[in-house]
Amino acid sequence: MTFSKMNNTQIFKGLLTSLFVLTTFCMTTAQVQFKLTMLEDGETYQVSMIPQKSWAHPYNITSTAQVTVKVPANSFEVDDLKSLQLNVDWQANSRSDHPVEAPGTDYISFGLGSLGTVDFNYEAGVEMPLFTFKNALPCSGDVSLMDNEEDPFMAPNSRNANVGNSITVFGARGEAYTGNVIANSAIPCQAEGFTTSIESNEIVAKATKVYPNPAINEVFVDMNWTNGKTEGDFVILDATGREVKRQAITLVDGFNQVQLPVEQLTFGLYSIEVQFDNQTLALDRFVKGTK
Repeated sequence: MTFSKMNNTQIFKGLLTSLFVLTTFCMTTAQVQFKLTMLEDGETYQVSMIPQKSWAHPYNITSTAQVTVKVPANSFEVDDLKSLQLNVDWQANSRSDHPVEAPGTDYISFGLGSLGTVDFNYEAGVEMPLFTFKNALPCSGDVSLMDNEEDPFMAPNSRNANVGNSITVFGARGEAYTGNVIANSAIPCQAEGFTTSIESNEIVAKATKVYPNPAINEVFVDMNWTNGKTEGDFVILDATGREVKRQAITLVDGFNQVQLPVEQLTFGLYSIEVQFDNQTLALDRFVKGTK
């Protein structure tokens, strides 16, 4: 009887040990990858994650997460950031502009605001959209997810900046991020509603350019005008669409450069319009910076 009890006890302990080892293995071998895509509208970026293991509650508890995106220097301002999972909040909470390690690149980090959330549904192989955002500035170049292994700005760096991609999940016993779906993938930089030519009733302003961006004391508008000599106004609007500055202008056929003083404007995002002959042409946006 004693021998039988000892065998049963040993068998039970062995089963518990095996179950613990199996559970630990399943938890620690899980992986999560991030993915960056451009939506069909041609101006909206979407960040998703693809888990390689399914997690049910409580293993789906997500403590922290960060996604870092690389963009062309001085050409990107996050706009219209939208979280795509119910009860989950994402924030564009930090950026490092053109560090010495990568002078042609700005790094924008998005952080999970809903720390400890249980609202992520981890299903193996199923893409989960996290958030979308747009760019408010004209730009050229590529936008991509940061590569934690290869990027020259990974910590330790010259800014002491916390950059890179990360996601900590209870089911993974900590860090679950293992890389990007397509390593070093890049998407051409697009601006929200930005085009290089504007047409309205056969009135055309080609190759418009607004700079510097951000602007401190003045902003310049370059354009090639094809409507002959035209009297009109350049109008600056704030983010709510309220007019904050108006300047009369005479445009001539060919190249025109207009200088608009902006030193009195407060920090923020602004747009420029040309108004003439009861018509309005929306030009580019710019950011009013601080000294």
